[in-house]
Amino acid sequence: MALRLSTGQRNRLLGINTTKVSNGTFASALTNWTSANGFAQNGGSGANGTTGFARGTAGGSAAAQLRGDGITVRANRWYRLKFYIKKTTGQSDGKVYVGTAAGGSQLLDTGTISTTLDAWTAKEYIFKTDANTTAYITLLSVDTATLYVDFDEVALYSESKSLQDIFYKGFMEIYSGPQPSSANDAPTGTLLCTVYSNGTSEGLSFDDAVSGTIAKAAAETWSGTSTATGTAGWFRFKSAGDGGASSQTDERLDGSVATSGAQLNMSSTTVTSGAVQTISTFAITMPSE
Repeated sequence: MALRLSTGQRNRLLGINTTKVSNGTFASALTNWTSANGFAQNGGSGANGTTGFARGTAGGSAAAQLRGDGITVRANRWYRLKFYIKKTTGQSDGKVYVGTAAGGSQLLDTGTISTTLDAWTAKEYIFKTDANTTAYITLLSVDTATLYVDFDEVALYSESKSLQDIFYKGFMEIYSGPQPSSANDAPTGTLLCTVYSNGTSEGLSFDDAVSGTIAKAAAETWSGTSTATGTAGWFRFKSAGDGGASSQTDERLDGSVATSGAQLNMSSTTVTSGAVQTISTFAITMPSE
């Protein structure tokens, strides 16, 4: 058996720069967005000379709001929000929220955004998700008077691309039987034990890399109580939010289990239901040549 990376894991390490926002260019009117107050598509020239942008005009008593559809995100991951904003002289400033509920700002509140007057201004913000796996972007005017602000080219990218970030708060599962031929496949064999950082529920993390190797966080005790009896044959390290089904996008790392010479070495591969399994050392090394 061998160390195997899922397609999602390899692609993440190699780089994926596809925005998660649907119709962030507003070329398709306001499809995938909901105007809570005062927003409409403008068919004029947008940022970078594209056609169409979103203009929010406050109604005189409340700020204009444009709420995007819910976006599926990974828990405990870093994301980069990019967009263009334009304030016309004498009109309103703008701001942006990212929340765990429509219209919310639990993950990001840009506050009033500084812009170059009468010109499209590019902006970028980094934020981290929490345990929730859906995020909502809201574009707003700052003024409640009948003034307008323009937005265009709204995009959201995952910034978690290192192994340390990808597997932050992930879990290790130990199974009986032979290792699947692909880490994309659903698990085979019997799940013998799930390994946590606190023994019961919390995900795992790695310390910073040293000389090309990342190792389990020294402050954490990786352990779990066995839920079945059997002989450990392989393990899967999966990222937070991995549902376990066959997948081309979930980030996973599969490896063999033995008492020596495997990707995960245990003092004994015999696992008894109810017994606590502790992983004292675990590291991933990137070869230098």
